Amino acid sequence: MTTLTDYQTEFQELVHDPNNTYYSVTDMNNYINRARLRIAARSQCVRFLASGGTITALSINSPGSGYAGTATVSFSGSGQQAAASATIGGGAIATVTLTNGGWGYITGTTTTVTAIGSTSGSNATFTTTIDNSLTTIPGQEVYQFSSANTLLAAQSIFTGIASVEGVISVAIAWGANAAMKPMMMEVIWSEFQAYYRSYNTGLQNYPTIWSKYGQGVNGSIYVWPLPSQASQMDWDCWCLPVNLTSSSTPEAIPYPFITPVAYYAAYLAFFNAQRFEDADKMKAEYEQKLEECPPMTTGAFMGNYYEGDY
Repeated sequence: MTTLTDYQTEFQELVHDPNNTYYSVTDMNNYINRARLRIAARSQCVRFLASGGTITALSINSPGSGYAGTATVSFSGSGQQAAASATIGGGAIATVTLTNGGWGYITGTTTTVTAIGSTSGSNATFTTTIDNSLTTIPGQEVYQFSSANTLLAAQSIFTGIASVEGVISVAIAWGANAAMKPMMMEVIWSEFQAYYRSYNTGLQNYPTIWSKYGQGVNGSIYVWPLPSQASQMDWDCWCLPVNLTSSSTPEAIPYPFITPVAYYAAYLAFFNAQRFEDADKMKAEYEQKLEECPPMTTGAFMGNYYEGDY
């Protein structure tokens, strides 16, 4: 994982200032973090799939007894895809670690977590913390980005992300036990306002249309029709990373989008020093590095050789 120290070393090499004689550590870190925010916003490379009814924490309520071998943790209830691992010590469950929060564990339903030893063991019980920030409320039209930020702050699996800046797509669960979870159709706000919000009848059903209004801390989405029941939503969000303050701060920006960071930071440093020719060279290198990133992440796509045969 790339650290602040890695960025600092590359920055110092680019500006030929290994001892921070001309650019202080404070200024260098400022330039690096400004570059990271710019790249994250321009590329939308920091993603977070926020799901309603996600288990954000799992703890041992009672460790049980008689466990041996390898413990397996299973979840049952209305949700899907939650996963955890556990260790055994002295015949009891010693630790439990949530590895996937899943989705659809809506408040009001029963969620049961069971640990099974490879040979024996029983009576271990667990406490789950479930976040329902992205669950629809009957009759409620608008949902703030702050709801996704609440979920983001509650979970510990995706680290280094500061906040949700925008939403790319929305899916919503339909039917008993979320039998389907289709993606909703997005329309621009003006169209949503003109055609869908003009129906002031309070129509309620499973929402099928959504629109984004604003962005960042004041952003929100609107849905139509109004929800008729509590349903779990999936938001595919693009986010901004936290500022790096030390080498232990996690970096949320993935490779290869980390490669242009030092170049843009060097551009800022040279520009501030009124070394405009050097600044222009670093800006050009930054642009080239950033343009190389999408092809590296898209990868090859193989079409369906069998067309409609299956």
